[in-house]
Order: sequence, then structure tokens, then C-alpha cells
Amino acid sequence: MITEAEKLIADGPQQMNNLCLGGCGPKNYLSSYKYGVACGQRCGEHWPLWLGGVGKTTLLTKLNNKFSTTPNVFEVVIWAFVSKDSDDSWKNKSVDQKAPDIYGVLRNKRFIVLLDDLWERVDLNQVGIPKPSQENVSELIFTTQSSEVCAEMEAQKKIKVKCLETEKAWELFRDKVEDETLNSHPDIPNLAKQVAERCGGQPLVLITIGSAMACKKTLGE
Repeated sequence: MITEAEKLIADGPQQMNNLCLGGCGPKNYLSSYKYGVACGQRCGEHWPLWLGGVGKTTLLTKLNNKFSTTPNVFEVVIWAFVSKDSDDSWKNKSVDQKAPDIYGVLRNKRFIVLLDDLWERVDLNQVGIPKPSQENVSELIFTTQSSEVCAEMEAQKKIKVKCLETEKAWELFRDKVEDETLNSHPDIPNLAKQVAERCGGQPLVLITIGSAMACKKTLGE
């Protein structure tokens, strides 16, 4: 999916060159419309993802970086880490006070909103985000560990980020443990594989445990 997103972003400058009227309208409406639809289908249709530590935030970060640094069809890129403590980000104003300001900025712009780690439904109207659609060439992408949140957010497209297969998991774990540790005793590689299997194929766990094992040179450790 990132490869497809990168191709669409790479086509962005050409689409921007197609704009006339000071960037307010396209010279070729059909071409611009098709490009916007492609962005909607490939880069932005709601992408809920679940399971903890499998790389959802990493994937979202890569998309955010691409949209923020490379010319593309969107005028505004918004990243928000929501998690369980979403209310803490609204300390100075109430949601009702901030929503009109947010809506005023976004209503006439092509935007993409990236929401990371949703634990419950977010009412877009309540926080001032216009409903994304292919008509306004705007999108919402979010990650979550809950399939219920996907349903509550009326996700149009879901991508489940799966755990790593055994061989890939071992490669990641081995890379973090490093050869010096693995070669410090003939029995350590076998023990290391057993530890890697216990990590269940979750990248975050493999990286954390593997890094912790990097300095362990004895069988007991």
C-alpha cells in the first residue's frame, strides 16, 4: 500500500501543474477528478488496523511523512494521536469552542486526517472535521485495536496488520540480538529462537525483547 501511495504522491506535481486560475481550478477536470479518486481509493479510504505492537503507528507515520514532505493533492495534513486520553488535549477550550475554528479552516480545503490509536468512536462533527468524501477530495485514515471501532466509524475499507511469520520474526529478533551475542555460546541460537517464538510475531515485542537480549552472553541470562 505504501508503494502505491508513493506513486500517487509522485504524480502530485504534475497534477499541481495542471491547475489554472491561480490553483483554484484544473485545466483538465477529468484528469484531476480521476487522480483525486485514485488518491481516495489507494491512499485514503479509511484504513483501520488492529492488534497492539504490530506496526500500525509506524505505517501511519510513514504516510504522514510522505504527505507532509512531498507535493500531493491535499492542502492540509493533520496528525493526531488519540489513544485513551483524548480529552487531555482539550485543556484550554471545550470541544464546542474549538470545533468551529477547525471546521472554518478545513471546510474549503482538501485535507487528510490521520488518527492514531482510536479506542472509541470519534464524532467528526463534534470536533469540527467535515465529513471526508471523494467530492471534496478529503480523507480520514485511522488505526485501532478494536474491530468494533471500525464498525462505529463506518470504515469503508479495513486492513488488518498481521503478525510476522516465523521466519520474518526470527530475522527481526536476530537483527536486534546481534551476532556477537548469538555466537557467544553454541546453545544460545537455539534458545534465542525459542524466545523469538514466544514473542508471537509482534514486531514491537520482538524489538524490545531482542534489544534487551543483546547484552546477554551466558545461557543463564
